[in-house]
Amino acid sequence: MPDNLRITTPVTTNDSINKIPSAKQPDSMVPIDPSKVLQPNTDKQGNQNNSFDFLLNRNSVFSKFLEQLGETPALSQTLQKIVFETFSRSENIRDSKPVTLLMKQFSAAIKMDQPADILKNLMFQGSNRTKFSGPVFDVMRNLMNEYPDSGLEKPLGDFLKAFDGYFSTPETTSAIAKNLDTLVHQIPRPYSKQLQELADQLMTDHPVNSLDMNLTLLKEKIIPLLSKYVASSNDFGAARNSITLLVHNIARLNISSHQEAVDKFSSFLDYCKYELNLPDDKMNQIKSMFLKSVTEASQKPENQLYDSLMKVLSENLRQSSSSVSQSLYKDTVLSLLLDNSVYMPFTHLLLPVNYNGQFMFSEIWIEKNDDGGKSSSKESGSGPKPIRLFLTFDIKALGYFEASIVLSQGKADVQMSCPPALMKNSREISNRISEIFAQNGLSAQSIEFLQENSPSVEKRILKKVYERKNVIDVTV
Repeated sequence: MPDNLRITTPVTTNDSINKIPSAKQPDSMVPIDPSKVLQPNTDKQGNQNNSFDFLLNRNSVFSKFLEQLGETPALSQTLQKIVFETFSRSENIRDSKPVTLLMKQFSAAIKMDQPADILKNLMFQGSNRTKFSGPVFDVMRNLMNEYPDSGLEKPLGDFLKAFDGYFSTPETTSAIAKNLDTLVHQIPRPYSKQLQELADQLMTDHPVNSLDMNLTLLKEKIIPLLSKYVASSNDFGAARNSITLLVHNIARLNISSHQEAVDKFSSFLDYCKYELNLPDDKMNQIKSMFLKSVTEASQKPENQLYDSLMKVLSENLRQSSSSVSQSLYKDTVLSLLLDNSVYMPFTHLLLPVNYNGQFMFSEIWIEKNDDGGKSSSKESGSGPKPIRLFLTFDIKALGYFEASIVLSQGKADVQMSCPPALMKNSREISNRISEIFAQNGLSAQSIEFLQENSPSVEKRILKKVYERKNVIDVTV
């Protein structure tokens, strides 16, 4: 058929043979926004992740902690000013303002005429630095050291979370009430009006007994209302941050019942019995210690010095109209929080003292034992790991002192710096320090006075903190 119709394939013309194709015009360049280009995380991860530069940028929680630590003044620059002002002025102020009354109470609390008073306040702060203190928690720490790879951390962690939640129910409920009050002023009507009506139904007088009703209100009415608001407004401003904090507190309150704490403790005991094969006498000992710790935890410890200090800080933050005072008190609170952070490798104690009319402000940093008390092969062979502590004290009539102390098997090595005017009395000071150690069952093996250009305690502490940067990597 093709032959009959004389259909043939067309012959390629010579014009297209050996013709060089023309170059394709390049597409127009689109400008690049530098802010959208992902940067390698070399600053925060050191040189450890150079081969992983293609990964998404990660913001380390520990890096944020270091950033805040660098920007926040030390307590010696904030709290010391507040305490010295209280010491010098509170007795002369005669008005009845709440802040002035609290300042007078605080001034009375820092008066310590006997060394035993100083020791009592230090021991209180050291014993109550964490809610998980007491014999039962010491046993739990020992079990974690004895069975490091047993999976015990999961049931233990669940119990600690429930224990903390139950005994923090009043504080968590109060925080939720404040979150709701803040949100009412951040979101527009009619949502704010509805939220206010629901917030008024939150029961804060007896939060433990009202836990179930408060949770029902929060989960079934308040959260759906806020979800509806976020979905309709796409609010990514301050209100969104407040909602995030509110949800966090609600999640904490959700595991704060008495039954939750009991159930998690029972699960912990079952794990110890069936997985670790602990004997019955050991199990009974843990149970009795737990009952005692519950009784003690229900009785909030009191200390005149620290209770009055917290009241002064809280009241001034709430009432102060001066921006300078507000900044000072906020820096003090933030510094206290950072010094007690889980990322701080030291236990931090502070002590403002009016000792027989002489003012002194002291801070103590005790290095935490990260390896569970196991000795270091380089340091002590078969003996216990040395205890390191740093202390500073500013005596208004004498000047600023620093000391670094290493305690090992009842012996102390001391490095100390004092005001230049007192260096001529170094031998007398050294003898007196040796007497103080001897009175407390220790011996001063060596006491060395440092020169003026020696590294300060603050620099040594920061160096130790920054050493953890290559170890800790908690990312969000």
